Amino acid sequence: MLDFLVATSESELLADLLWSLGVVAVEELEASGDFVTLRTSMGEDHSVSRDFIQESFPDVTVSVVHIDRTVADTWREHAVPTWVNDDVVLCPAWVPSPDVPHVIFIEPADTFGLGNHTTTVLALRLGLRHVKRNSRVFDFGCGSGVLAIAVTKILQCESFVYDIAHNAQEVVRTNNELNEVQTTWLNDSKDLSANLVFANILAPVLIAESDTIKGSIEQAGLIVLSGMRNEQVSNVLHSYSDCAELEREDRDGWTAVILQKP
Repeated sequence: MLDFLVATSESELLADLLWSLGVVAVEELEASGDFVTLRTSMGEDHSVSRDFIQESFPDVTVSVVHIDRTVADTWREHAVPTWVNDDVVLCPAWVPSPDVPHVIFIEPADTFGLGNHTTTVLALRLGLRHVKRNSRVFDFGCGSGVLAIAVTKILQCESFVYDIAHNAQEVVRTNNELNEVQTTWLNDSKDLSANLVFANILAPVLIAESDTIKGSIEQAGLIVLSGMRNEQVSNVLHSYSDCAELEREDRDGWTAVILQKP
């Protein structure tokens, strides 16, 4: 677990950033003076996310707390299915699934990918509305692989995945087996020429990786951008100004957008 000692005046901003990174829970602990401690889990390899947080909040003190695994996993007792639409549910692998046409079983392990975050739901809604059956799909920053696995299982897409997290590949393999599908892990997407790319990641990364994201799809291909707070959308879309916006959806302060490459 990571503890972030932050000024009370900045605690909500930091909590928003942690949620945008995909954490499944944030606990607020009392601290002295005008400070609080936010505790969360960011997986075993948290160096990249931790560095990004400290760049955004240079006055925050970060410390590692070692907690017994059985205690750290108590959140699993409270996990519930997440409804994407009337026909699609993202279901924790250890939870009884509802009776709907499409259930995507997810074991997140130490990745950020249970599927219950608003950014994931918005991205998948847009993808399902626009992607054609049997399309070639790329999930860039895949986490547990939930987006790629969902369109593979529901629309028989040929899906490719990649994430910077070192343990994501094994987690995706586990979720492939749970859902009886196959996705392909990529380390280089420049010659992929996908029909659609999912990019459900932080707004600064959507900007920094815009060339990679656009370069992974064919001409007239589709791009689903998620992970943006409402106030970040215009800044992100500036890096995709050569693409046409087809639709956007927002909820709880988050926005997802689907674009078409020229």
